[in-house]
Amino acid sequence: MMNRVFLICIFSLLLIGCSEGDIINDDFSFTATLENCSNGDDFVFFKIDSTIDQAFSLGFTSTTFELNTVPETLTSTFALNGTTSVLVYRKFDTTIDGQAYFCTSVPPGNILVTRELTASNGTVTINYVEISQTATEITYTRSITITNVTLLGEDIEVRQEVIEFGADEITIAK
Repeated sequence: MMNRVFLICIFSLLLIGCSEGDIINDDFSFTATLENCSNGDDFVFFKIDSTIDQAFSLGFTSTTFELNTVPETLTSTFALNGTTSVLVYRKFDTTIDGQAYFCTSVPPGNILVTRELTASNGTVTINYVEISQTATEITYTRSITITNVTLLGEDIEVRQEVIEFGADEITIAK
């Protein structure tokens, strides 16, 4: 009888103690202004929550996308692939300047990333909706939504059905 209790205890400890990494559901909808920059065919959209020193960045390469132009179809869709289109969540040890960190070829070296999650899959949709028009220009809301994404980090996996990445406004001349 004592051996049976001992084996049950050992088996229970093994089940509790063994893990292939945490699988959690988290909410990445922190409030922050959507910003962007580009260098040739490389684009970055990012948002930073300086109150908790975290950032989300979406980087991609495209020969057809332009920051200040609206596509004829009003919607652009592409898959995250980890090389030419990447979604990254980072937590920092200090507040960062997004333009200096994401928009320069060499980011500042005195910033420590304390947690990083990178998307292994997902679909990005950039949608444009006309919100106003004058005789000379049209203003659109550009919104970015990411669906069916899995973010991977050291010993952690976060799955999100939908991430409302953010929105900004662009005005173009007629």
